[in-house]
Parts: sequence; C-alpha cells; structure tokens
Amino acid sequence: MKLIDKLTQGLPKKHKPKRAVKGLVARNFYIDGNLFIEKFDQVKNTESMQMRNFRAKAIVDLTMSIECSLKSIILSLSKDNELPSDAYKKARKCSHNLDKLYAEAILRAKNRFLFPPKKQALFDDLKSLGVGSRYSYEIWSLQFNSQAGTIFLGENIISRTIDDIKWANNLRDVAVLLNNISNNCYYKFLSKHCTLYGNKNNTYEKHLNLFLDEIK
Repeated sequence: MKLIDKLTQGLPKKHKPKRAVKGLVARNFYIDGNLFIEKFDQVKNTESMQMRNFRAKAIVDLTMSIECSLKSIILSLSKDNELPSDAYKKARKCSHNLDKLYAEAILRAKNRFLFPPKKQALFDDLKSLGVGSRYSYEIWSLQFNSQAGTIFLGENIISRTIDDIKWANNLRDVAVLLNNISNNCYYKFLSKHCTLYGNKNNTYEKHLNLFLDEIK
C-alpha cells in the first residue's frame, strides 16, 4: 500500500504489530469498563437498589469499571520498547489496587497529556470497602465492626458510601471519566495499528501468539 493511501485511510506510516497486540488487550479492558458502567445504569433506578447488599454489588461494578479503565490506559500508554506482555503483567500485578493502578497511569501520562488528579477521599473509601464488599457477609462485617456510636451518627464507612446516593453518583462520574480517557488513549496511540492489511495479519498473529505464550 502506498504511503499516500495509508495516510488517506488514517493508517500509520509504519505498522507496529506490538501496538496492535496492545490495542487488542487495551480495547478489551475498555469494553469491560464500559459494560460495568452500563450494568450499574441498568439497575440504579430499580427497586432492588433499596437493598443494601444489592447496592454494594452495584458499587463493586463501578469499582471494577475503574480498574479496567486504568489497566486499559496503562496498556495504551506503554512505550514501544515495552513488550505487550510486560505492559499487561505490569497492569495485572496491580491486581485490584486502584491506588497503584492510578499512580502507574499518571506516571505513563507524564509529558503526554494532563491526567486528572485522583479524588483521594473517594479512593480511600473504595480501599476500605474492597472488592470483598460484593459479598453480603463482608457488608455485615464492615457494619458490625464499626463503632456503635458512629453507626447511629451515620458516619461509618457503609453510611457514607453504599448508603449515600450522592457518593455513588460521584463514583459513577469518576468511572465514566476514566473510561472515556481509556477510549481516547486507545484511539490516539494504538487504534491505527489495529487495522491489518496485506501481510500485516501474519506478522500480527506471530506477535499475538508470542504474547499469549509470555503471559502464561
């Protein structure tokens, strides 16, 4: 394909198969993050949200959305000298630790674009809740272990998070913001390399198989 044809179709001057592999992973993380938000939106106005244990599971969906979006951003912002498997392992190593994921995303965004500052109080609450809050027992345990005085004053972790609609909406706003950023990063840094043509498909499959072997 001639250079003028590539540029006309929005393709890169030089196709980089490693970016195509990163694009596959980053895009899937973005999609998961988006679906978690959609799942929350489908239930947020239902009667089921009157149940605390159900609300807790909906909050976990937003937490998982943030995690997926941050992992997508980490993949999209990885440099060319970082193997797809290394970028993926870096994101995976952070597991459910949103603070580590956010710090890694900010580090990679440096000198490339202005990454929004983390809403520390919100993330501290998420850390206190943990992904274990998807279990009814964990919610009961958090409530039971709170000091009796703060329970009646409405100041314990459950009251100010899962029981607070405003807090949940703020969390959704953060999830949407990060999901949009992950989408923008994918299109800015990786998407052009995900369009395969000619013998580029064979080269891509070679790097994809290598990636799959390296993450086992």
